[in-house]
Amino acid sequence: MNNSHAVERVNCALMVAACAAAFVAPFHLFLAAYAILGPLHYLTQISWMHDRQYFAPRPAARRWWLVLVGAAMAVLLYGYVSNDLLQKPVKPTLEIAMVYLVFATAAFLLFVRHAVNAVALTVAVAAGLALFSNARAYALLAYFIVTIVHVLVFTAAFVLYGALKRRSGDALLSLGVFAACVASFFLVSAQPLLATSPRVREMYDFFAPLNEQLIALFGIGSGVYEATAVMRLIAFAYTYHYLNWFSKTSVIGWHRVPKPRAAAILVAWTAAVGLYAVDYTIGLSVLYVLSVLHVLLEFPLNHQTFAGIGSELRALVRT
Repeated sequence: MNNSHAVERVNCALMVAACAAAFVAPFHLFLAAYAILGPLHYLTQISWMHDRQYFAPRPAARRWWLVLVGAAMAVLLYGYVSNDLLQKPVKPTLEIAMVYLVFATAAFLLFVRHAVNAVALTVAVAAGLALFSNARAYALLAYFIVTIVHVLVFTAAFVLYGALKRRSGDALLSLGVFAACVASFFLVSAQPLLATSPRVREMYDFFAPLNEQLIALFGIGSGVYEATAVMRLIAFAYTYHYLNWFSKTSVIGWHRVPKPRAAAILVAWTAAVGLYAVDYTIGLSVLYVLSVLHVLLEFPLNHQTFAGIGSELRALVRT
C-alpha cells in the first residue's frame, strides 16, 4: 500500500472516530479540539502557506493583497475588542465588507493578470457590498464563510480534489464516509451520553451564534443546547478539519521547516493551550487574531482548489 492509500484509510478512521465522539459529547469535543488542536493548526498552516507564497505567485500582487489582509485584520480586531471585550457595540458592516473583499481579491490574485482589471473588479465588488450591506444574507454568508464553510465545505473540497486528481478509490471512499458522517447527525436521533454542564455552556457561549444561525437555516425549532444535530455537525466539522490537516503531514509536508521556527511554533502552541487551560475566555481573546488570520490567508488556496476541481471534472468528461 503506498503512502496516499494509507493516508486516506487513516482519514476514514479519523472521520468515524470524530463522528462517534460527536454523538457522545459534542460540546466537550468541540471545546477540546478548538483549544488543543486549533492553535497548532493555525500556526503550522500559516507557516506552510508562507513558505508557498500563499499560493499567489506574483510578488507585487501578493504584497498588495497581504496589505489588504492586514487592514481587514485591524478592522476585525477593533470590532472584536469593542463588541466582545469592552461591551461597546459597533456596526459590523465594515468588518463584513473586509472579509468579502479579501475573499474576492484572493480570486483576482490568482486569475486576473492585469493590475488595471484587478483594481476595476475590486472597485465593482466594493460598490456591490455597499449596495447590499443592509441585506440579512450579507452578514450571514460572511459569518458562515469564516466558520462552518471553512471547516466543512472547504475541507470536503480538498478531499474531492485529491480524489479527482489521483483518481483514487480510497480518496472517493473517504469522501463518501465524510458525507455519511454529516448525514448521520440528521438521520440518527440520540441524546449525548455526556451531559452539558453550566460550566461547559459558559465556555461555549462565544460560539452559540453559529448554532443559532444554523438552527434557523435548517428549520430546527429548538435552542442551542437542545438541537444536538447541529452541535454534532459543528463538533465533527471542526475536529475533522484539524485531524485531516495533521493526518496528511507526510503528503502536505508542513512539518518541513527550519528548527528555530519549529521550536517557536511548539512554544507558541504550548502557551496557547496553557491559556485555554487557565481560562477559556482568555484563550479565545488572545488566539482570536490567529484563528481569523489563518482563515483569510487560506482564501487563495480555497479558490485554487475549486478551480482544480473544475479542471479535473472537465478532464474526466473529455476522457
